[in-house]
Amino acid sequence: MSKESIEVMNFKGDLGVEIQESVCNECFLEWENDMQMKVMNEFKLDLSSKEHRDFLIKKMKEFLTLIETEL
Repeated sequence: MSKESIEVMNFKGDLGVEIQESVCNECFLEWENDMQMKVMNEFKLDLSSKEHRDFLIKKMKEFLTLIETEL
């Protein structure tokens, strides 16, 4: 399976580079178009809260296997 690069990147800096280099476009779109909303709804996240935004980024990294998940 070839890795297509991500077409649209909403993250800048080190995180954006890590995602661009480590995640295929299909996987990132699955997060962006489906799982992100599920996580936001499941945990009732308020994105005006820095703590909630940080939590969402942590869950994104877990989903994209950029960090290990907690057991």
